Amino acid sequence: MNIPHSPGLFRSLCSPLPLLFPVLILSSGCDGETGQAQRADLPATNSAPAQPQDAFDLSGLGVDEGSVMTSVIGIIDFSDFGCVYCANFHSDDYPVLYEEFVLTGEVLWKYVPISIGGFPNGELAAVTGICAHELGSTGGFAAMRDHLFAQREEWLSANPSSARELFISYAETLRLNIASFSACIDGNQAVERLERNNAMARQVGVTATPTFIVQGSSVRGAPPLADFQDVLRRIIAESHGEMPGAP
Repeated sequence: MNIPHSPGLFRSLCSPLPLLFPVLILSSGCDGETGQAQRADLPATNSAPAQPQDAFDLSGLGVDEGSVMTSVIGIIDFSDFGCVYCANFHSDDYPVLYEEFVLTGEVLWKYVPISIGGFPNGELAAVTGICAHELGSTGGFAAMRDHLFAQREEWLSANPSSARELFISYAETLRLNIASFSACIDGNQAVERLERNNAMARQVGVTATPTFIVQGSSVRGAPPLADFQDVLRRIIAESHGEMPGAP
């Protein structure tokens, strides 16, 4: 996936056989149809790369973190707030990746909230995240994303009739404008954005969460942190004309 360095444009070429990870490993994810945990296979690097067949424009989807002007890698992260593996990745691994690669300007990370796992109150949770972005920019979304993952057991078990008030309390905790937030979650715009996210996820073949698209390769399930770091370091080194692993 090559990202043209122009503001607002984020394109992804999706190929069915990733060439990124050094060994065949198993990674855990939530099944997109049932929401249940599953083991997801990550392809090995010694298989020949497939030719990308379609280009998908994701410029209007999700939330970007990082610099579009300096990044050499684009990562699209399709995640469901109800998925425990998404929660674990974003609480444990993403902060490490963010500090090493996103803050340094080398990785542009696009988080696309979706709701395809059938989790209780999952659609409203995704709309809540989208509305936090609408009202509070990227920083507001990041805070709400972390809060939704931290409180996932609470809202997953909430009665649907009272879930709206619970999500509004999260907005209050994060000091968002409650009148604007309430109008957002009750309106159509955020719901339509979620529907576009879900449609794009299905179009690019997302069947489990989290799913990452890294340099045009789809990775289903969260890989071990060390493997993720190794892959990104290698791509960055190669982009700078360096030999991976060289001192």
